[in-house]
This record gives sequence, structure tokens and C-alpha cells, in this order.
Amino acid sequence: MFFFICDKIEIGDNMRYTKRYILNNIDNLNLSNSLRYERYYINNDLRIQKRGNSYSKEILLDNEVISKVNINEQEFNKLREMSTKEIVRDSYLYLDDERISIKKYYGDYIGLIRIEVKLNSEDEVLNYIPLDWFGKEITDSPLAFDSYLINLSKKEFMIELEKYKD
Repeated sequence: MFFFICDKIEIGDNMRYTKRYILNNIDNLNLSNSLRYERYYINNDLRIQKRGNSYSKEILLDNEVISKVNINEQEFNKLREMSTKEIVRDSYLYLDDERISIKKYYGDYIGLIRIEVKLNSEDEVLNYIPLDWFGKEITDSPLAFDSYLINLSKKEFMIELEKYKD
């Protein structure tokens, strides 16, 4: 079981916090053009990613990226053949609030649309009021992170998704 009120990362001397929510559809939202992410997990310690037209290899430790290097398309394709899990999603920025991004998933995770809200302090997290079009909060669920999603079977994913759909 997960117990967060948000996730927290350190950026330089600042802390950054993220709350996550479910969304039923992106229709009628003021969004940027999408950026396609393809993530392929080779094992628990190695992930490759295609972001738009750039390719990278990421070394993971406890689901956190500890090293990231750019690779070429040939190396990416070779490593992709060895992958055991994949996540494909489009990422959008909400143009009316720069703190908000939206991730729309495909493939095994179709139906998941996740809102991520970046906040600057614990106080801001505790006092944040979601916009009226947000769905239920999923910050403390396996739907909150790609690294948790890949550990769910298709059946487990669907059960988890149904918990948060209106």
C-alpha cells in the first residue's frame, strides 16, 4: 500500500512536490501540442526512452533515475528488442496553469489519463484545491508513477483504474 500526500524531489536548493489526479478525458482543455514518450524497461535497473525524436538510456536505482545518457536510434532499437515492459504516453501542458501537466496513456495502460500538479512547498500541497474538472486524487495509488504501473498485471491495472473512475 502507498501512503503519500505527494511525491517530493530536490532540485538544487529547492524542493518540488507533485500531486496526481485522474482525468476522464482531455476534450475542451487548453493544452499544448502533445509530446510522445515511449519507455521500455529492460529490467528493474535499466530503462530506455524515446522522447519526441531523442533517445536515452537511464539507469535506475529503487525506481529513481541515477544516470541518463543520450543514445542513437540504432542502440535504442536494439535495446527495445530486449525489453519486458513498455509504456507509451502523450504528455501535454495545461496552458492556463504552468504547474499542471497531463499524461495520456496507450497500449496496456489505455484509459489512464493522469494530471500532475507541481507545487513548491508542503504548505502549498496541504492547501491546494484541485480544479473542478479534476477527477479523484491518485497520488497514493499505483497509477501515480510509471515505475508502479509496470508492476501491475493487465487485470490489476483495470481493477485499480476502476477505483478512481467516476
